[in-house]
Amino acid sequence: MKAMNSIFIAAVTSVWCGISMAVPISADSGVSFYHDIIIAGGGQLPIGLEVRSGGPDFSNPINTELQADDAVEFDDLEIVIAGLAPEAPSTVTRYSSSTRNADTEGAFGMNDTQLYQIVEEELVPDGNNDISERGVWGSGQAQASISSELFDTQADSDVSLEREFTLSNENATALTFSIEGTFEMGFFAMADGENSFAEAFAMLDLFFTSSNGLDIVFADTSLYINNQTETGDNAITSLIRETDVANTGHLSFTGNASATGSDIGGSQQAFGDGTFSYALGVTLQPGEEINMSHLITYSNLAAIEQHITEVSEPSAFLFILFSSGFFLFIRKRPR
Repeated sequence: MKAMNSIFIAAVTSVWCGISMAVPISADSGVSFYHDIIIAGGGQLPIGLEVRSGGPDFSNPINTELQADDAVEFDDLEIVIAGLAPEAPSTVTRYSSSTRNADTEGAFGMNDTQLYQIVEEELVPDGNNDISERGVWGSGQAQASISSELFDTQADSDVSLEREFTLSNENATALTFSIEGTFEMGFFAMADGENSFAEAFAMLDLFFTSSNGLDIVFADTSLYINNQTETGDNAITSLIRETDVANTGHLSFTGNASATGSDIGGSQQAFGDGTFSYALGVTLQPGEEINMSHLITYSNLAAIEQHITEVSEPSAFLFILFSSGFFLFIRKRPR
């Protein structure tokens, strides 16, 4: 299975002088995730098991704003269509920024979604293109930073990717098969200064529905890892998994981090990461059909809202080092 390989730490240094603000204000959030689905071991499906795929439902808007007359806007979209193997995924990446002072202040947002989907290796092709494996991973970030004058500044990114599958047993007898995979997630939110706010959210979900009761058994195949760290009174993390598939229909992993800055001082920081591998034992009766929705949602927000203050400072340069964490997963397909 894929695994989190490294954490990339970026640092931004700002120089500030003036009387309108006590310190620079900044907000930053990021998320990175991975989820794969391997049906009946991958490769050729059991005789009589059909796994049909519907079309994808995908959206990935980004908005960045800097309420300054000299703000410079930039937007970019990159698309690569492939996706027949994890080594060559389809990729959709979007960037947006609104900045000033040679890009040293303002808002920045990005999201990057990658996926692959493998068609069954059939000994006798039937033309149905049944799916035996699928994987989705990606990352997102939002940043807002002001170091000279106070302007409303915001970056938000919101990605949703959903695909519907129909699993059916065309045999005259009951059929039991496995669905295996791994959930991975890392996220953070940091806010430093009055009226700053940051939030990161991700949900990875398999949702099963049927006209009959679901005959699905869940098992962990690796240790469940759940790490959460909060610094400051206004920092919150949450990491939750849902595994009672037979009763709720959901196998899901949800993470959230938020941080709200204050005028008291001190950075508010929330970090979380988790991973687990799973196996589902799915039993279909003769002629039975169930639906499976694979849903990925993740979002980032970083905002600074204007607040009228008057703080006198000595006429001197202050050097501020602002660090932000960005989770980068590097993966290799197992052999």
